[in-house]
Amino acid sequence: MKNIILLTDFSNSSKNAMHYALQLFANQTINFHLVYVHKASAFTSADLMTTGNDNLYASIVKSPKEDLEDLVVRLKNSFKNKKHTYTTHIDFDVFTDAVNQLVDTKKIDLIVMGTNGVTGADEVVFGSHTLNVIRKVICPTLIIPKDFKFIKPNNVLLPLDLKDQLTAQRLKNIVNVIGEGNGHFHVLRINQDNTDVTFDDQAVLKQLLQDSLYNYYNISNVPMHYVIDTYVQTNTIDLEVFIIQKTSFLERLFSGSPITKHSKIAVVPLFILHD
Repeated sequence: MKNIILLTDFSNSSKNAMHYALQLFANQTINFHLVYVHKASAFTSADLMTTGNDNLYASIVKSPKEDLEDLVVRLKNSFKNKKHTYTTHIDFDVFTDAVNQLVDTKKIDLIVMGTNGVTGADEVVFGSHTLNVIRKVICPTLIIPKDFKFIKPNNVLLPLDLKDQLTAQRLKNIVNVIGEGNGHFHVLRINQDNTDVTFDDQAVLKQLLQDSLYNYYNISNVPMHYVIDTYVQTNTIDLEVFIIQKTSFLERLFSGSPITKHSKIAVVPLFILHD
């Protein structure tokens, strides 16, 4: 049985991500952990002193607990699937600390969360919670764009730069999401500076995939985000995969990294793996 976290703030975006996950894993035995992390800082010392115990419990715990239980009922009614079970969690810790604790204690295989899509003049696709999960939670994470309707991920884009190593385990992680024997992989090894280096990508691909299930391209002297954007515009892609390098992620993110530039127009789910 797989254990999957469904992060929610009760927004339509988070609910849409849940619906995507339930359809994606319809044929697998899954225990879904619905997780709501309450912002404890919203309650001041004055609140604690002036609010009765019953009212404090109702405002801090009872309301989100009931909302989670109602959400589970709606999911069960909408997606009648005996292979799926649900557990609810409410936490009052720092957001990523709460998620990390659950990842460790519940042996979580995957985190699923939604994003609010492009908003504001800066075209921010990733909200703060999404970015913090990517940066601080070392667990495969599936990010579903706002209003994205479920499409079986038949075409998977996997761009790799010189810092990204394709391993059998990473490829298995992707296969576990889309289903064994499903999907066609579009693997782009992008050498932006035409550095003299070789990789064993195709040997890894041949271990797990038939030749007919992937295309492999070596591309040099072109910025990564240009390659990805052009490929997405000229090919049907249902899921994009990025490998996040822990040691260099902040530098790549805030100095114009490929994932940041590309994320400004990302319109399909992103599957995040970590180094």
